Amino acid sequence: MTEPPAPTVVGRYVLHAPIARGGMATIHLARLLGAEGFSRTVAAKRLHPQFTEDAEFLKMFLDEARIASKVHHPNVVPMLDVVQSGTEVILVQEYVHGVPFDKLLRAVNQQKKVLPVSVVIAIVSGMLAGLHAAHEATDELGEPLRIVHRDVSPQNVIVGVDGIPRLLDFGVAKATLSDHVTRAGVFKGKLAYTSPELLQGIVTQATDIYAASVVLWEALAGRRLYLAVNEAELVAAVMSGTVQKLTAVVDRATVTADRWELLQKLEPIVAKGLAFAMEDRFPTAAAMQDALLKAAPMGTPAEVSKWVKVLGKEYLEGREKVIVSEESSWRKQKSVGPGGGSTLVEEATERSAPGSAPGVASQPSATATGLQTSVIAPSPVPERGRSQWATFAVLLVIGGLLGAILLLLVRSPREAVPVASAALSTTSTAANAGLSPRPAPEPVAVEAPGATPTSTASATPTASATATRDGGPTGSAPAALAAPAAPIRAVTRAVAPAPPATTDCNPPFYFDGKKKIFKPGCL
Repeated sequence: MTEPPAPTVVGRYVLHAPIARGGMATIHLARLLGAEGFSRTVAAKRLHPQFTEDAEFLKMFLDEARIASKVHHPNVVPMLDVVQSGTEVILVQEYVHGVPFDKLLRAVNQQKKVLPVSVVIAIVSGMLAGLHAAHEATDELGEPLRIVHRDVSPQNVIVGVDGIPRLLDFGVAKATLSDHVTRAGVFKGKLAYTSPELLQGIVTQATDIYAASVVLWEALAGRRLYLAVNEAELVAAVMSGTVQKLTAVVDRATVTADRWELLQKLEPIVAKGLAFAMEDRFPTAAAMQDALLKAAPMGTPAEVSKWVKVLGKEYLEGREKVIVSEESSWRKQKSVGPGGGSTLVEEATERSAPGSAPGVASQPSATATGLQTSVIAPSPVPERGRSQWATFAVLLVIGGLLGAILLLLVRSPREAVPVASAALSTTSTAANAGLSPRPAPEPVAVEAPGATPTSTASATPTASATATRDGGPTGSAPAALAAPAAPIRAVTRAVAPAPPATTDCNPPFYFDGKKKIFKPGCL
């Protein structure tokens, strides 16, 4: 069994089998590749190799992308991307699973059937809505682009299996942003749907309304509008301005009464759209759409979808076979081979990211896609050293000392002197003993009635007693530590006699004759 040819990789797109071919380009079923195994089916319009070196063809091809990218409407096939890689130039469009309108009309004629009027109205109405969106499109600054499609025809309307018609192929469209200029005597479009003024070189949006009216006439009549045998006769028929009435070409005996009534209502609308003079036609595509919807009911998307699946069954099955075949081939080729060679996914991913940083280690992921993901080792977190903890402890001690000093400063002036002296004595005693200082308990003093303040405060006995209770040696502290450098003026209180050295806390207080005094060692 012959293996299918390897797909072509252009940028981050993998081009599979062609599904349509035109004079300038070939439409391929393609796949958009992304990270982590992401992929999406798209349609890639690939310019033929012989035209890639032709400046005029290349400009016209790229104009299509620029123009179509400005039109955003549900009834217009979106333009997604433009890729130029070496000699390859492709336009990437959204893939619509459906059937071109001309194939539906051909199938209904071959099966000796007629499309319901409601289905025709739904398809043509959607086409006109997309056409109006193109006519009204503006650039990013709000300036009108004045787009003229110039190739409105059943071939350029695809009806999806979802029942939504979409306008496509702006390949010969004209707009203010077009780079290429059509040479004199060169015709672009399809003669069977060309307006009289376009044959004379006049390009206006009324041209598209004329072409849309030809599509409507043919869909309702079930035959071609101009039965010319060659281009000369076709041009003569268009320029004559003679158009047969819709009811004149339909056999009354072959249609139902309801259909005949609808054809009579629609005939003036078709005639107005096919008027020879541009000013006699509908001013806009939206105006023609409104007239259609008022004259006849429009089918639902579900009704249109049913007819698409019935009339386009063979076409859809053929397209589905291509998709299934390419998907099967894709799944075989995307896996990593025994030799460890790079896959198409990796190749396309690398091309899509040419600026990746060098020196980054890549490891294959565990997914079935074989997509390689760059893994960057995180920087090690530095371990916190002992010096940091020591600094933290010192700051904590300093903060505690500052808090204690602040607490001493906010106390009443009466207590400032005894407490300060006791703290100094305790600190000195502890320092002499080689021990860590700890705060001494605050002595409790009760002011004696009638006490006379003195100029200096003698807190030494209290401080000495406090140091003795803490386990330090008895005796007074050195003069340098026990007394402040300058005299301290403070209001003193008469301190009650100190309790015995051996503190008995049962009870924890004693009476000085009038007041209850709590023993300092029992607090």
